[in-house]
Amino acid sequence: MVDDEIVIVSLDKGQFFSLKDTGLAIWQKIDGTRDRGALLEELAAEFDASTAELEADLDAFLHQLETADFICRS
Repeated sequence: MVDDEIVIVSLDKGQFFSLKDTGLAIWQKIDGTRDRGALLEELAAEFDASTAELEADLDAFLHQLETADFICRS
């Protein structure tokens, strides 16, 4: 981690994401034990944003990670 930012890289696909702020917070919470609701709950406690805004950010970010094969949602 450098300057509160982390870079995740897919060597197979050559894709990468530079994560900070909300994206970094979400990435650090994805551990296979938390569902979407738990992630939202923790983000709401951490960030001063509306539930609708957090939901939109979370869903968009998870979709990007899934599309890039960084995560697999069931």
